[in-house]
Amino acid sequence: KSTSGSTRSSRLLLTGATGFLGSRAVSVLRERHTVITLPSALVRGDLTPARLDVLRAAIADAAPDALVHTAAIADMGYAEQHPDESEQANVALPLALARLCAAQGCRLVHCSSDQVYNGCDGSGPFTEDVPLAPRNTYGRQKRASETLVLDAAPDSVCLRLSWMYDLPGWGLPTHANLITNLVKAAMRKQPLSLYATDMRGITYARAVAEKLPAACALPGGTYNFGSESTGSVWQTGVRWCEVLGLPPETVQPAQGTPRSLCMDGALLRAQGICFDDTAEGITRLAQDYGLLGL
Repeated sequence: KSTSGSTRSSRLLLTGATGFLGSRAVSVLRERHTVITLPSALVRGDLTPARLDVLRAAIADAAPDALVHTAAIADMGYAEQHPDESEQANVALPLALARLCAAQGCRLVHCSSDQVYNGCDGSGPFTEDVPLAPRNTYGRQKRASETLVLDAAPDSVCLRLSWMYDLPGWGLPTHANLITNLVKAAMRKQPLSLYATDMRGITYARAVAEKLPAACALPGGTYNFGSESTGSVWQTGVRWCEVLGLPPETVQPAQGTPRSLCMDGALLRAQGICFDDTAEGITRLAQDYGLLGL
């Protein structure tokens, strides 16, 4: 079962509060933790001296236990087409925040991505110390951000997040993800093609949000932070259909270039933070939305 690894109340400064993960972090954590959000305008655009001064003042005024940086340009297609803009958001900004946090004695928790493993040989699961050579711009930017953040502030924590999922609910923004695609396919009775050659973990976004305070207490370094899996996206879709009672024909296998983004969670588990695996994590979502037994 999922565990958080920590129950101590924290004072957290959060970027990306209007995004997919950030909005869930605010919703999930504010009952037990003090969550302060940085306005989106402060973490967008060029990092001018004036903007850095405002960020510095905002961190000082918040006096957080940690700054949790969830904001990013995470659309991989957009990053490919706009490398300079995404470089500013995905590399320059985390580095600037790391320097500001180091100067003010505040820990930075920086959200990275399993896309750093896109290019690794073999099927995984991959540990945090495996040699990396990301194939796409987004993966390369996230890898660069990890290195620069830890060089600037070695006490920082970099979290390699997997693909995440959630349904629309609680007034929170939701983009297309595996569970929404499955539900739409079932409703329309149009089979969803999922790659049988794409191996990766997929994580319930609310479970990630719940564990962010525990991540703030981790020793400085990089961690795989999400559900483990050794199966394909198609196999995950089949399992999820079983749990949710969707027709098995809702998904069909597709072939493509073999790829694995499977992460090894042993380092995180050694610190007392555990996620449900990808196949079983859907049960938690089904419970939250009252979908079991329908």
